Amino acid sequence: MKQVTLYPGAKINIGLYVFEKRADNFHEIESIFYPVGADNSNLTPDKLTVTILQTPQEASLFLSDETASTAQNQDQNFHPEDETAFIAQNQDRNFHPEDETASTAQNQDSGSCPEKVRMIETGLEYPGKPEDNICVKAYNLLDADFDLPPAVISLEKHLPTGAGLGGGSSDGVCTLRALNELCDLHLTEAQLMSYAAKLGSDCPFFVRNEPMLVTGRGEILTPLTGAAISKALKNLRENYTFQIIFSPDCFVSTKKAYSIVPKRSKKDKLQAPYIPMTELVTEPVETWQGRIVNDFEAPVFNEFPQLQKVKDSLIETGAAYVSMTGSGSAIFGLFPIND
Repeated sequence: MKQVTLYPGAKINIGLYVFEKRADNFHEIESIFYPVGADNSNLTPDKLTVTILQTPQEASLFLSDETASTAQNQDQNFHPEDETAFIAQNQDRNFHPEDETASTAQNQDSGSCPEKVRMIETGLEYPGKPEDNICVKAYNLLDADFDLPPAVISLEKHLPTGAGLGGGSSDGVCTLRALNELCDLHLTEAQLMSYAAKLGSDCPFFVRNEPMLVTGRGEILTPLTGAAISKALKNLRENYTFQIIFSPDCFVSTKKAYSIVPKRSKKDKLQAPYIPMTELVTEPVETWQGRIVNDFEAPVFNEFPQLQKVKDSLIETGAAYVSMTGSGSAIFGLFPIND
């Protein structure tokens, strides 16, 4: 077995403009994506362990339905990265890897599944079936082009879904990165971004995982360069921390959010009072409130009035800037570190 463990983080949107639909039925957006994790926020990243199985015996054991059931039912104490557990499982079943006949019998007895990848989920509930997880989709994307070895993907979920933090997208991209390393695929950054775009509009951001201007339908990433914006980003990095609050009872469907948000005309970019995000963020953080806006915020707050109370409470407790991220429902506050 070979394995890699990564810790997928999240992102927040500093401002988010939504424009009219394009010819391909996607909306144009404009936003600044900013990475957040344990080093600059109160968030706990997810834990993703990808294990590739290098022998038929390993695959027979770890991809069997019985093994998956054991992993899910025994308080999640089974970890594919624990070789001791692997040996113990073999001993319990009187399974001898060197005996190909025993391997065949084991497969028949346990009803092993034909899939090449097994998804094990723990932590926060992840919507949908394990086989529909974005990590499995990432594996299947690469497997179609490179015929990957069988794998077990274990995801310990801490970042909430449906919160506008991009936690699922981050999980998918980290799976691509892990498989690239484990299977010696030698994919370039550009190739990883191409695969990431097939997983979702905001996935390419997590390949580089650094502040970016995001336009198009979310797939056009432009590095934030120039003296003024570099100074602003340095100020954010050194002098502020993100406090992020999410409400489990306020799940916001992205589809629903896009259906209720007022759309900006593309002509708005050509006339006042439109100011590009890249200009607004160069101004002092204390001036951002009411100027750097998320277009989803007003309609989503109308659907979930309790989110407005969360925003107000963060402002009252000293946040320099507070906003909803993405299409919701997470709310973040920027707090000066020295306060």
